[in-house]
Formats: sequence, structure tokens, C-alpha cells
Amino acid sequence: MLFKRMELLIERKVPAATLFSGPYYFAEQLGFRKVIDTTFMIATMITGDPDPEDLRKYFAALRRAQRDIDLRPELYTHYYRREFPVRYHPMMDTRRWGPGERLVFEPYTQEAYDASRGWIAEREIFADGNLGSRQYGEVIVS
Repeated sequence: MLFKRMELLIERKVPAATLFSGPYYFAEQLGFRKVIDTTFMIATMITGDPDPEDLRKYFAALRRAQRDIDLRPELYTHYYRREFPVRYHPMMDTRRWGPGERLVFEPYTQEAYDASRGWIAEREIFADGNLGSRQYGEVIVS
């Protein structure tokens, strides 16, 4: 979906598009400009019954990777090419692109959980109105 929005923008089939990470930097390189800024938050979803120690190791590795990117983003921007369809590669110059989405290791609070569920309910994102019945304490791993 992200690359489709980018394609439509580049082909001038839409007047504006929401982009982030590599597609945002590529559009900027091509001369498009930001009209409005936005942020977003994602959470990690864990399925099954993984070993908590494996989860700790995984997130420790993500923290180290984020630190490395923060210190020297230019060492890693060339990896954006792997995300893009090959047809765009000759047009790309990733040397001046930014670090992309940043991982921020903050707890997902009860307040944030409740606010998110309220926002989803207000907008009737789920047609049947069913957000699930699990409470904050049941869904958070710390």
C-alpha cells in the first residue's frame, strides 16, 4: 500500500499522499515537498508462547541497532534499496536520506491503551463495534 501511494504520487495520479520512511525520502528527492507532518506509533504483537528470555534478547538487539543507526545513519541508508521495486533503483540516491522510522522503547501505558481504544471506537473502525474484551493487564508484556 505504501509503494502504491508513492507510485500514484510520482505518476501525478493523486495530488498528495501520506508517505513515510524510504518512500517519503524518495519523493522528497524527486522534488515533492511535505505539506503537513504527522507521527504514528506501532506496537509489537506477540503470538504463541515465546520464551520471555528470547523476547528480551530480541528487543535488546533492536535497541543496539537503533543506537547504531542514531550514531551513523549514513552507514545504513543504502539498505532502503532492498525495500523498493527494482525499477526505481536507478533514480535513487540514498546518501542524503534520513534514518527512517525510529524505534522508541517506551511502555504502553493504561492511558495510551484506553485512548487508542476510544479513538478506534469513536471512528467505528470495526464495523461490528467489537474491539475485543481483553483488558490492559491481559495484553501487555513488560
